[in-house]
Amino acid sequence: MYQVKVREVDVEWTPLEIPGVRIKVLHKETTSGAMTVMTHMEAGAVIPAHWHSKADETVYVLDGDFVEDGVSYERGSYFQGKARTTHGPHSSIHGCTVLTHFSADLDFQTHSAIAS
Repeated sequence: MYQVKVREVDVEWTPLEIPGVRIKVLHKETTSGAMTVMTHMEAGAVIPAHWHSKADETVYVLDGDFVEDGVSYERGSYFQGKARTTHGPHSSIHGCTVLTHFSADLDFQTHSAIAS
């Protein structure tokens, strides 16, 4: 039996400080800080290139067009990146929704990553 059960429709969207981007936190671990979120990007929204100091990240495109570093990907595309690895910018031409898992506490760093 699953220990966590969430219906996406029961979770509210939360706007981010980035225009046109909002998230639904589906689950967050209290001990590790790991979390699973849905991210919706409106048409034309841009998330700047960034990195996370602790969290590895996986992204799965649920719908729409997800543009990663200038290349457009469609539904069913999967991405994986290690902590301290710069990724993005992310954008969407027509809008998209992605499912993202972070393996640890999440931070959002936009300055240059320091090699570990």
